[in-house]
Amino acid sequence: MSWRLDRRRQLILLGLAVAALLMQALLEYARVPVRQRDYDLKLEASRLAARAFTTLRVERGLHEGRVDMVNDPAGTGLIGPEFSLITNARGDLDSKLTSVNPNFAALLVQYFRQAGLKAGDPVAVAVSGSFPALNVSLYAAMETMKLRPVVITSIGASMWGANDPQFTWLDMEAVLARAGIFTTRSVAATHGGGNDMGRGLSPEGRRLIEAAAARHGVPLLEAANIEEAITRRMSFWAETQKGHAYKLSVNVGGGVASLGSSHNRLLLPSGLSFELADHNWARKGTLVHFAEQGVPIVHLLNVTRLAQEFGLPLAPDFMPEPGEGPLFQKDMYSIPLAAAMLVLYSLACVLILAPEVRAGLFDRLNRRPGAAAALGAFLALAVAAGPAGAAVTSWREIRPVTGGATACVSTDGHDVAYVVLPEGRSATFEITGPRRCKLLTRGFPGAGVSGGRYELSVRIDGVMVETRALALTVDEAATACDGAPVSGLRRTYFEVGPGLHRVELTGRAPDGSLVAGRLFGAVKRRGTGRAPLTPSSYGSVATLQFDSGAQSTYYRPEPGRPLVLDVTGPTSLQVHTRLDFDLTMSGTQNFTLELMCDGADRRTYHMTAEKLAGAVWVETPFLQPGTRNRLRVDVPPGRHRYVLRCLRPDACGIAAQFQIPVADLEVRR
Repeated sequence: MSWRLDRRRQLILLGLAVAALLMQALLEYARVPVRQRDYDLKLEASRLAARAFTTLRVERGLHEGRVDMVNDPAGTGLIGPEFSLITNARGDLDSKLTSVNPNFAALLVQYFRQAGLKAGDPVAVAVSGSFPALNVSLYAAMETMKLRPVVITSIGASMWGANDPQFTWLDMEAVLARAGIFTTRSVAATHGGGNDMGRGLSPEGRRLIEAAAARHGVPLLEAANIEEAITRRMSFWAETQKGHAYKLSVNVGGGVASLGSSHNRLLLPSGLSFELADHNWARKGTLVHFAEQGVPIVHLLNVTRLAQEFGLPLAPDFMPEPGEGPLFQKDMYSIPLAAAMLVLYSLACVLILAPEVRAGLFDRLNRRPGAAAALGAFLALAVAAGPAGAAVTSWREIRPVTGGATACVSTDGHDVAYVVLPEGRSATFEITGPRRCKLLTRGFPGAGVSGGRYELSVRIDGVMVETRALALTVDEAATACDGAPVSGLRRTYFEVGPGLHRVELTGRAPDGSLVAGRLFGAVKRRGTGRAPLTPSSYGSVATLQFDSGAQSTYYRPEPGRPLVLDVTGPTSLQVHTRLDFDLTMSGTQNFTLELMCDGADRRTYHMTAEKLAGAVWVETPFLQPGTRNRLRVDVPPGRHRYVLRCLRPDACGIAAQFQIPVADLEVRR
């Protein structure tokens, strides 16, 4: 009978494991979109930025129709020419296209709220013509929060920015002020460019910048060199505020007066920072000066990285809608449901396992390897099925900002560099949280040292959070690269809270010995962006090529071969469609699409399109592509079939592409 009893107990454990998995599946299915903090404020700022974009697009169109639909496929009017007399630096077109997104205003609202700003707070602002769209988003965020900015503008601009001499950022400011959208205006300006003095521009280019400042009555801050230019900016801000402290400093772009030197680009973190590390600054720009005064800073330069970090599209060929993305809402677990399941599962464990515990179940498990393995599998499943399993955690090594000496360890045929953690002077790291950190350490025993211990200390922002004494036991599987012995690998974990923090690591070892380590930060990798899906049935492939060389793949239906897509939900399906124009069609065309789900649910969409300039269908050059229309469909759980066709006019031709979030490519069952 004993084997039957053991068999029953194993089935009990298996049943509990299955129940845990089912509960986790239900939790995943029940995830709901939850509005993020300050949702209404963010949405208001994004909508205000979108209004400003529209106003500038209309104004730009009135200037001899100079919107470049090749390099500005969304027709925003905020992408300038590649070259002009006031172009002062190279620029990345993809970064400029990425910046034309009203939802950057929401990101700035988030930064301002994290910095503790409230209505009426003074803000020192430095903008340039390089990123006019970011300037718009910044103004929208500041006006929404009713802040009191003092703005200094660098009029010159890099490629693809506000580098049209007749439509500089100062001109854009004036347009938005006349339209009643913004009241914020620049109170001073500089040439920008080399040394913030227009160095590298022709005399005519500098004259055009001075003319732009004159027509808007904005004084130019003249300087003889870059040091004086930085000093004049800081003095101007101080005089304007009459000695009162600013609550925040904001910089948009890579102006040398703000950065101090081009070498500082890699040292200044993008986004919100409450303090900066003590680097060997080639030259301290205004951002560093404000940080040294204890003023938080917002630095907007690495636009692509910011977009990736906050789920904003990269270089879109359309204008994103206000309110889109994880800045506004995220899918979250239902806390009441999770709590209820935890209680139910705990009760089930108590009621089912208590009699078995009294019967000596776990003593028996210790004697039976098979049953112990079953229990281990159950525990592993329970952990893997928890909410933390929703993302895969990997580790990324973090390099120190101070303390650069290294010690080499050879293990498994590989040489690995460890950072020396000196006793008298700590190795310092900068970490943005919240983040879990893992520290790997080894001791390097000195000559004549056998055994003993070394001490490891971890400080965050000067506060001791971890102290450990670890054995100097020699590791037989590893040596120093010079053949000297090293101790075994030891792991230490600690948590870093939200925001930017300074982490200091110190080791203390017996005489002649040293401690070295490698610090890693946890990275929970989730799919970001959207991925294209190929239809299961289509007539032909259509390649859309822009004059810039960029290409995008679409699919066409043909008689007897409709566009059919099989997709498993839940997910958010986006359908991008373009109407075909023949050589006789002109103006705006109306058409109607039908999207049918599983042969029953029919939905119709009434669309309009115009000819898209600066692009062709590679396979059918006799057809002109239309402007893009976008449909968003919430796909319910399960497998579904969608059929897309054009209803009116009778002979209309369309091309379409389908996309879903990358995170949804893996179906969770």
